[in-house]
Amino acid sequence: MLFRILVVACFALSVAQAQDIQYVFAENGLVVREKPNQGAIKVGLLDYGSAVEVLEHTNLNLDVIDNNKKVSGKWVKIKGRENDEFFEEGYVFNGFLTDKKIEAPLKIPFEAFTVFVDKLAAHSQIIEEDSNENSMAYYIDLGTTPEDRYIKVKHHQEYRSIEVFQRHQNSISISNEGPHCDLLDYKHFNSSWKPLVKYPNSNNIFKIIVINPEDYNKFIEVNMEELKEHVKNHCGEKWAKLMETSRSVNDYPIGVTMSQIQLKIVMTDIDGYKTEKIIVFELPMGC
Repeated sequence: MLFRILVVACFALSVAQAQDIQYVFAENGLVVREKPNQGAIKVGLLDYGSAVEVLEHTNLNLDVIDNNKKVSGKWVKIKGRENDEFFEEGYVFNGFLTDKKIEAPLKIPFEAFTVFVDKLAAHSQIIEEDSNENSMAYYIDLGTTPEDRYIKVKHHQEYRSIEVFQRHQNSISISNEGPHCDLLDYKHFNSSWKPLVKYPNSNNIFKIIVINPEDYNKFIEVNMEELKEHVKNHCGEKWAKLMETSRSVNDYPIGVTMSQIQLKIVMTDIDGYKTEKIIVFELPMGC
């Protein structure tokens, strides 16, 4: 009897742990419906890279046209796994699901639109959000950069145009054979805003510009005595002594490096009103 109970318990546990996890690879997101047909009530929209648990397969076939290509599949019942989903269960078309894990993009929500940055979610941490939601700031992991990544702007309302601009900020860092003192509260160099080119025939997809290494060292004119005094007050006497013989901001142990990459998204709505938001990526310095 005990053996039978153990067998049943183990079977129940294996069923509970058996999960068919799949990932959304639809560029524009995947609609979740209340029932398995295209006329059913829409209960959610899954972003690219979202993980879902497939609970049940149906025999209901469906063909859709995507970029002039036919995609075939079936309706499946799924359970959402993300914290911000507004449904518990629903039905989706599995032609845009894959069991290959997709690194989800960084999702940056604003009222008028949401910005997605390709494969950056696992390498960033939000550090600041202003009260009016006009800007968002993220700290980026060491060895990671938003450069050369795709971004997508997903609008929440009708609009005339969406534009994305980029600039970077350089700051001063004092090095000491490994340890460094970053002057993030001192003067900075800010480049001019450059427009990102939208990919032809895409749904507001852009690519972040790779900064020329020569631009990492650009800086404004600085009074060296003022700089040394600032280092003494904010970093300490030993740091100030390290730079006693330095004659410029690029004279070791002083150095200039990129500390931020900033994106500005400007959406003009159907009535001509402009909404402007700033995304700041804080980069590790001194390495």
